[in-house]
Amino acid sequence: MVIITWVLMILLALSYPAKVSEHYYIVQPGDTLSEIAHRYGLGWHYLADFNDLENPSLLRPGTRLRIPARKYVIKFTPEERELLAKVIHAEARGEPLEGQIAVGAVIINRVKSEKFPNTITEVVYQRGQFTPVERNLLPNEPQASAWEAAERALAGEDPTGGALFFYNPTISENPEYWKTRPVIKKIGNHNFAI
Repeated sequence: MVIITWVLMILLALSYPAKVSEHYYIVQPGDTLSEIAHRYGLGWHYLADFNDLENPSLLRPGTRLRIPARKYVIKFTPEERELLAKVIHAEARGEPLEGQIAVGAVIINRVKSEKFPNTITEVVYQRGQFTPVERNLLPNEPQASAWEAAERALAGEDPTGGALFFYNPTISENPEYWKTRPVIKKIGNHNFAI
């Protein structure tokens, strides 16, 4: 019984989303939200939403911005964070935030898996894996919810419970293939599988 209790406690701790800590940045003359966001490896939409800024173009010197700081589950570059947000946007726009986080979690789960490449870039550009990547349909600027989903997935949030694949069963181009993958969760229009 003690072993079961310890296993359950460990599983709970591993599945609990990372808590966002934060620090602050004081806006200087000439600063733009876009430049500040880029400096911290964030999307400007995400930073605006995080600070409840209704009109980011009216950013004034002396404004105190909250900058999210998280503990992440994998290593990545600022460019990979943006790439993850772009894939989430392309694959899951219109889905609930949980579904967007789940799409990001699949990519993170692949990076952590021995069955896939070791970086976000390599996973995303692995041949035949993501239709929007193959068809060059990634957005220039991901929507704010895609940035948030990327942040939360990078911090370890995984609503799928460890999925390595996702697909929309109503538009999937390979329905026979997907029958071979056990579905472990359905979120929005996507099935998440192992």
